[in-house]
Amino acid sequence: MNGQDSDQEEIHRELRETEKKLTDTQSELNYLKSIVRHTEDAIVGLGLDGTILTWNPAAETIYGYTAREAVGNSVSMVIPPYNTDEISLILAWIKSGERVTHYETLRRRKDGSVISVSLSVSPIKDVAGKVIGASSIARNITISKKMELKLQESEEKFREVFNNANDAIFLHPIKNDGTPGNFAEVNDVACQRLGYTREELLQMTPADIDTQETNQKTSHMEKLLENGTATFEAVNLTRDGQEIPVEVSAHIFNLRGEKMVLSLLRDITRRKESEAQLRKSLNEKELLLKEIHHRVKNNLMVISSLLNLQSKYIKDKAALEVFRESQRRARSMALIHTMLYQSTDLKCINFGNYITKLTQELFRTYVTTDNIQLNLDVGDILLDINTSIPLGLIVNELVSNSLKHAFPHGETGEITVKFHKTKDHYTFQVADTGIGFPEDLDFQKTNSLGMRLVNTLTNQVDGKIELNTTRGTCFTINFTEEEYGSGITGLTTN
Repeated sequence: MNGQDSDQEEIHRELRETEKKLTDTQSELNYLKSIVRHTEDAIVGLGLDGTILTWNPAAETIYGYTAREAVGNSVSMVIPPYNTDEISLILAWIKSGERVTHYETLRRRKDGSVISVSLSVSPIKDVAGKVIGASSIARNITISKKMELKLQESEEKFREVFNNANDAIFLHPIKNDGTPGNFAEVNDVACQRLGYTREELLQMTPADIDTQETNQKTSHMEKLLENGTATFEAVNLTRDGQEIPVEVSAHIFNLRGEKMVLSLLRDITRRKESEAQLRKSLNEKELLLKEIHHRVKNNLMVISSLLNLQSKYIKDKAALEVFRESQRRARSMALIHTMLYQSTDLKCINFGNYITKLTQELFRTYVTTDNIQLNLDVGDILLDINTSIPLGLIVNELVSNSLKHAFPHGETGEITVKFHKTKDHYTFQVADTGIGFPEDLDFQKTNSLGMRLVNTLTNQVDGKIELNTTRGTCFTINFTEEEYGSGITGLTTN
C-alpha cells in the first residue's frame, strides 16, 4: 500500500512539472508572438522554395499585402522584376546554413512603389539541425536612404564648391597650447598652387607652407585667437621654393567640440605687382613735381633778381617801391614752392611754418631798429597749394603794409600775426598797434594795388575780410578750404 502511494506521488509530481513546463513554454511562445506582432520590422517565414509561410502585421504595413494575400504565394511578389535572381541566391545561402545580415536591397509594394529595406535572413532548423525554412526580417529604410542621399548630394555640392573655389582653402585644428595642428582638409586649389598632393598637405601645418619671415610674425595668430577672426598678408612657399604673396582671411569655429581654423588664401601676386608699378609711378611723379616746384621757385627767384637789377636804374622813388613790392611778391610765392619741394606731401605745406619764415624775412627787410615787436600765434596747419599761394600773397601784403605804414615816425609798437583752424574753418589775422587805417579810406575800394590784391585774393579763397580800427589796425580773414582739382588757380586783379 505504501509503495502504491509513493508511485502515485511521483506521477503527480512529474505531471505538475510537465504542466509547469508547458505553461512556461506557452508563456514564452505568447511573448515571442507578441514581439512578432508588435515589432516595426516585417518578419516573414519562408519555405526553402521561397513560399511565404508566415506574415506579421508589420509586413502588411511595409509591403501593403495582407497575410491572406501573401501566405502561400512566392516571396517574389515583393521583389522588383530586375531583382528576381536575388531570392534564388539568398535561399542558396540559407540552404547551406549561411545567414544574410543587414543586406540593403529594394522591395516592391502592392501599390507598385519601390522601397529600400535592410534585410536579414536566417535559416530555420529542426531538432536534428536540418534546415527546413528561413526567417526574413526587413526594416524599411526608405526615409533614411533619402536622407543619406540628400546628405551625399549636399556633401558632393560642398566638395564641388570647396574644390573649385578661386582661393586656396585650409582647415586645421588649434592645439591646447594655441599652436596650429596638421591640416585636416585642403582643397584642390591649395594642392595645385603649392605643388603638394592632398595626402602630403594633410601631414603638414601652416608653418610648413609659410616663409620664415611670415612664421616670425606671431601677431596674426594672437589676433586670431583673441578676436576669433583675422585678415592679414602672408607669403606661402611652394614645393619648388617659389614665394607666393597671399591675403589670408581666417576664422575660428567649433567642430564637434574642437577648435578649428578655416583659412581662405587669395593669391595677390598681381595686386602686389600692380602696387609696385603704382609705387614706382608715384615716385616718378613725385620726382617730377619736385622738379617742377624747384624750377618754378628758380624762375620766380630769377624774376625777383631781374626786378632787383632793373630797380638799380630807377630814380623815381615811387616806381622803385613798386619794383621792390613786385620783387617781394615773387619771393613770397617762391618760398611756397621751396617748401613744397622740401615737403613729403607735394600738394600741401605747413602754412604756420610758412608764415613764420615769410614774416621774419619781411621784418629783416623793413625793420632796421628794435622799435617793432613781432608776435606770432600760428599752428601747424596744412594747406593745399591752391590756397597757399593766394593766402601767402595776402600775408605778404598785410604784414608789409603794417611794417611800412603803421609806425611812420619810428614809434614803438607790435605786429601780431595769427592763424588757426577750428574743424574746417580757418581764421587768419594781422594786427598792429600803429597809427591805424585812415578813416576816410575804404579798404575795399582803394586804388592801392596791395589792398586790391588782398580783396581779390580773399574772394579767390571764398573768404570774408573784416577791418577793426578800435586799437590800431586789425585785418581778419575767415575762410574754408575747398576741394581742389589738379589745376593751379590763376590770379586776377580786376
